[in-house]
Amino acid sequence: MPSFLSFLSGRGPLVAAALLALSGAPAQAQLWETPQTTARQPLLRGVSVQPGGKVLRLGSTTLTLDVVAGRVVGVLIEGRDTASVARALAAVWDSTAEGAASLQQAFARPAFQDRARLGSVQPSDENGTDLLAIRLTGRGAEQRWRVYAAVNVLPESDFPVTRNVTGQSKAPNVIHVLSDFQCPACRQLWAEQIPGWRAQPAKYRLFYHHFPLSYHANAFAAAEASECAAKQGQFWTYADRLFGGVEEWGRASAPQATRLFGTYAGKLKLDRTAFDRCLNTHQLKAKVQRQIQGAGKTYLRGTPTVYLNGVKLNSFSDEELASVQAVTRAQPSAASVIAARFKSFR
Repeated sequence: MPSFLSFLSGRGPLVAAALLALSGAPAQAQLWETPQTTARQPLLRGVSVQPGGKVLRLGSTTLTLDVVAGRVVGVLIEGRDTASVARALAAVWDSTAEGAASLQQAFARPAFQDRARLGSVQPSDENGTDLLAIRLTGRGAEQRWRVYAAVNVLPESDFPVTRNVTGQSKAPNVIHVLSDFQCPACRQLWAEQIPGWRAQPAKYRLFYHHFPLSYHANAFAAAEASECAAKQGQFWTYADRLFGGVEEWGRASAPQATRLFGTYAGKLKLDRTAFDRCLNTHQLKAKVQRQIQGAGKTYLRGTPTVYLNGVKLNSFSDEELASVQAVTRAQPSAASVIAARFKSFR
């Protein structure tokens, strides 16, 4: 799915600078905040807060906050004044006055408005952490903008198929990890966060997906080796061994790494003959390749990429985990509230 950045840049000089000028703030900056925090954004100075605190008025422009479990998961902006609409969106993105002015310039361009009249729902940037819907109707004095920025909650069907799963099938929280055995950050995640998730099988169901990076020489072979171990029911223990020994096999030549992978299998009491045959004949190479190809819907920009209940994680902090669990498990959930809003843009 193309991003809003590409939408801005799609026809002629619609200047990607309009987003770059937003001070580098993450698109979802004010999403996840409380309604009170959103209303206090500097760009919303002078806004009037309606009873209930979920509707804000900025001149003739209205901001309706979708709040789930006390957190803002979406903001619907409606108005005729292009400048106020751009200012409101910049505020949602925690930007500056300069960023709002650049966004206003982009919104005022005829080519951009022609595309906005067709309606659009897409991620605001290539990271895919939030979605942005835009529709422009009417002309002249009757012109009206509807803009909706919301947390992007991926459905389960967007994740690559994997049999490397641990945790109870009825666990209330689902974690998807897209990882590379030769990636230092993945190794850190495996050592620091994943043990806690694996230790709570009634709370977390954990899926591991392969995404070996091309510049890690032995990563693909390591993924194949882990699948050969998985064939014998030992993916997780073998993955522990791979991450623990990456300083050894990661620096080895390809033939040396293959021998080491076999040695690890032997030490874990796997059927060494079956393991070696599986690895040396690349029996499960296609399985790894399918996971790589299937990662296209996950907005993967590097490894590790981690999702909790369909929401991409940034910090793995306790606060972030608690917030995501709260909004995704609430009734109605963030996903259902957001989907209802998006229907009018399609």
